Amino acid sequence: MNIRPSSLPKLALCGQYEGTKTTSPAAARGTNLDAFFRDGWGSGDFPGGLADADKEAVEWAWSQLAGINADDNSRHIETRDAECKIKIPGMPAGGTADAICVERRWHADLKSGQVYDYQAQMAAYALGLMHTHIEQEWTAYLLFCDQRKVVVHRFTYQSALEVVAAALANVGQPPTPNDFCGWCVHSLTCAPRLAAQEAALATTQGSFLGVLADPALLAQFLDRCKIFAAFEDAARLRARELLDAGLEVPGWRLQKPRISETVGAETLVAAAVDINPLDIIRAQGAITAKKARELWQNAGLELPEVAISTKFSIPALVQA
Repeated sequence: MNIRPSSLPKLALCGQYEGTKTTSPAAARGTNLDAFFRDGWGSGDFPGGLADADKEAVEWAWSQLAGINADDNSRHIETRDAECKIKIPGMPAGGTADAICVERRWHADLKSGQVYDYQAQMAAYALGLMHTHIEQEWTAYLLFCDQRKVVVHRFTYQSALEVVAAALANVGQPPTPNDFCGWCVHSLTCAPRLAAQEAALATTQGSFLGVLADPALLAQFLDRCKIFAAFEDAARLRARELLDAGLEVPGWRLQKPRISETVGAETLVAAAVDINPLDIIRAQGAITAKKARELWQNAGLELPEVAISTKFSIPALVQA
């Protein structure tokens, strides 16, 4: 079995994990962000058409990368793909970090989306780098660019070896539902997940009002409901495929796609000769305080704090 370092965090939690062959939009976005992160490091250049949110995510990651060597910026940080490939003992496929600083004995990896436990993957990278450069200590920095969070793992050669060995030792063990289930090819046929569906339904037997009145039952129900989401997504995808093929799914249909039309900034600037610039700005709407501060700073000015409007969203409900 040819196991890649990226599979180790999943195998550490479930010995039956097997990645899907398809690439999700989230995974494709993560791959693109990795490329932007690598190629733009040092120059700060972005390709045209990149979404503002993605630019801000990569810029945040660059700032964190620069901060790691803040006390000595003379140390070289390598981000080129070919130079960041890692040979790992016992893992022929090897791996590729997003950034490496051999002189300071650390590597960094960019992660998009939610915060997950990638310790086993980072241990494999650290193990390979320590083996190659004959080191006994190594640090891994996980840069969660969407959540704006940095997670640090510090390894000795022995501790990295133990983390990797523990993940590999779990291969073949009975399936265990976990946060990575949605990425597994067995997600819709896994016996424990199917059992969890039934358990979620069993929670509501009698009266759902009883679930709402009991905090313990409510927490149990919310936890089990997460599994339903994966099955619902799969069902919606299958319904879309059938409808696209001209088949009927009673009670369901595909809406006409929404069409978005935009006008570029260059056209708007040129139109300011004939249209009141204030009307154009009002039509465009407010910009984020971060962007505004950058505009003022680029002009050598400081944005007045009184110009900033602050709104608070409803707190999200997350699992502790």
